[in-house]
Amino acid sequence: MRYGSLAIAVLGWASVARAGFNDTIPPEAYINPIDQQIARTGKGVPGRPYPCSYEEVVDGTKVIASSPIDRCVKMSPEQHWRGVWRNDFEGSRFCPEPATTCDHKTPGERIWLSGTPGQPQGGLYQMDFMGRRTMYKGPYGHMGGSDQELVVDRVISMKEVEAPPPPPTKAEMIKYFKECEAAKTCIPNWDEINKDEK
Repeated sequence: MRYGSLAIAVLGWASVARAGFNDTIPPEAYINPIDQQIARTGKGVPGRPYPCSYEEVVDGTKVIASSPIDRCVKMSPEQHWRGVWRNDFEGSRFCPEPATTCDHKTPGERIWLSGTPGQPQGGLYQMDFMGRRTMYKGPYGHMGGSDQELVVDRVISMKEVEAPPPPPTKAEMIKYFKECEAAKTCIPNWDEINKDEK
């Protein structure tokens, strides 16, 4: 069962890579001619239902996995990058210099930064690194929400500019979950939320 969510996540990514939200990765962006064919026709081949995906069996369960982005699509040669990186929950956004801030509201191209060192979610970091960028615009990153993807090959320096926010208090979490439950936008697991009180 633990791999069932992996399959769902990969299927979600793969469907975005194939269909996109009114945006697609152009067929010529793919390295492998089979992926180019799948992108052109919208039809997978046995064992490869989507571009850059493949079927495999993990602990007896068939799942769909995907290749790393730099093995999937054409990348620019490695170059030197500087700017700020926002590391959010299910989000990663890099804003090249001269940007001094970076979030989902920042104007400009949305660049997903991958291959980054693990950092707490919500922080803003000044980055200086060597990396490769996708050569074609498309839906990249979580749920295809970014225009480009940039793979960090080597970090030269990284400095925290803005600390991640503190985790919510239990009272804040309960308030949030009551509001979203009333609005029918979530289904809270109250047993899990209240487990410390038992």
